[in-house]
Amino acid sequence: MLENQPASDSKSSPMALKLDHGSRVAVIGGGPAGTFFTIFLLDMAERAGVDIQVDIYEPREFSMPGPGGCNMCGGIISESLVQNLATEGINLPPTIVQRGIDSYCLHMDIGNVRIETPLMEKRIAAVHRGSGPRDIKQVKWGSFDGYLLELAIGKGARVIHKRVNDVSWQDGRPSVSVREDGLKSYDLLGVATGVNTSALKLFQALLPEYQPPETTKTFIRDYYIGVDTINEYLGSSMHVFLLNIPRLEFAAIIPKGEYVTVCLLGEDIDAPLIQAFLASSEVQSCMPPGWSFDQMACQCSPRINVQGTPQPFADRIVFIGDCGVTRLYKDGIGAAYRTAKTAASTAVLHGVSAEDFRRHYLPICRSIGSDNAIGKIIFAFARQAQKVRLARRAILNMASGEQGNRPGAVRRMSTILWDLFTGSAPYQDILMRAIHPAFLVRLAWHIVNPLRLLHQKEQRMERAKDKPGALGRIFKDGEVIVRQGEVGHCMYVIQEGQVEIIGERAGKEVVMATRKKDDFFGEMAIFERDVRSATVRARGEVRVLTVERENLLRRIHEDPSLAFRMVETMSHRLRELNAELVRLKSNKADS
Repeated sequence: MLENQPASDSKSSPMALKLDHGSRVAVIGGGPAGTFFTIFLLDMAERAGVDIQVDIYEPREFSMPGPGGCNMCGGIISESLVQNLATEGINLPPTIVQRGIDSYCLHMDIGNVRIETPLMEKRIAAVHRGSGPRDIKQVKWGSFDGYLLELAIGKGARVIHKRVNDVSWQDGRPSVSVREDGLKSYDLLGVATGVNTSALKLFQALLPEYQPPETTKTFIRDYYIGVDTINEYLGSSMHVFLLNIPRLEFAAIIPKGEYVTVCLLGEDIDAPLIQAFLASSEVQSCMPPGWSFDQMACQCSPRINVQGTPQPFADRIVFIGDCGVTRLYKDGIGAAYRTAKTAASTAVLHGVSAEDFRRHYLPICRSIGSDNAIGKIIFAFARQAQKVRLARRAILNMASGEQGNRPGAVRRMSTILWDLFTGSAPYQDILMRAIHPAFLVRLAWHIVNPLRLLHQKEQRMERAKDKPGALGRIFKDGEVIVRQGEVGHCMYVIQEGQVEIIGERAGKEVVMATRKKDDFFGEMAIFERDVRSATVRARGEVRVLTVERENLLRRIHEDPSLAFRMVETMSHRLRELNAELVRLKSNKADS
């Protein structure tokens, strides 16, 4: 280990801390935070005309089953992140998504209710971070982390499958050492190790001001029950539990491929709490007869970040994802995406000094931290509601009654529960909806006028059996997806198949263009509140993913570069249209 602080030469002054041609970047950790950071860093550097080299240090082989290839996570990709990635051109394939989730089933001691997406669309992805649990017999799906790592390699990154054993300063730059290799000096070091590693101790010695995040222990266990059994008993729903069990904040059973994953979050999960949950009648009732919680395939008790580090950066060093800041309990992969992209844009567009990261990266970290503080308030209220039977009954009956509402009707309780369970909206948004007078009046009515206790038998949707890992919604050949003249509130990304864009003039249809896999359409509805200018119809069977206006605009406000691909594609389409107009005019002149 060399000096604890970078040398104070001209190269380490803030004005000189920039990435330039030939700059070298190291990323410690090849999980989502590290690979997102690499992908966006290389993309932005290419747009800026800067040629850089990125080395990713990741000792794990994500193609290995069990702990050797796993990143110890529940493996849920939120619907907001699925939409954001689709807009970025990253569409998760069915070979990676082990089951598309289209609904949540809320279980309480007084009954259960299924909460569906209004569009009946699979927009949440259940994945394994490695290739599967320890006892897997045949690998049928790929690793989510491995998929992202391959994307980073495709951008030009180099992966070094070795564990970092030393980090130090060398000539004012961070240097990385692995066994059997000497020190390698870099212009920027991205730290994406998570919190379940001893690597963070290296940085406590290197940067005395760095304080590791506060953590708590969780619990994850996988059970093999087979695809057919999952389709019959769990379907394409994620099953969540609000039970009056002390110290249990949240519990879920997630269907994936041939396995289900049990996740428990709370205050230092221990054996008695685990046993109390698994033995509850609510858990037993949604699993197949004869199921035993002792017949596990794999388990771990990872720690998660519940309070971020105050300063996740230094000159030439930035901490991304869990080892910096993440979202409380929910959508940690989404938080990795947000912090990674902001850190990458800061490094390319502004610089890599501590002051650059303080001005341009710290605000997103503080925003997540502030929202987490609101999240703690929400979970505190949820804990109190779990203890009061009357409150549980009001929540259940209010949500259940909303499921039968007409399309477009306001579903206040359902949307609050949906966003709380999925992590698809900021906690601040959830809180504002929860204190809305209309919501409070409706909740009070259900408390003082209790209806009969409801117990919905969970309907097993046929769509759960149809390509369980495919996201989006299927349209049959000739089926209209959007119609000219309708008011648009979203755009669509094609997951599989083709669509045709049809203009209707004087009662006649004219095919103006076709769009294929990974293309998007209906994007003008995102930017202006107007009617659809064309009809879009499926050509053969097509699967499309809806990207909602509110979600995308919220992310564009935080990250304007998210709109770059859309603008680039729209510009390309305008050039094609201009070329077609020139061709038509030329043909008309020749005739």
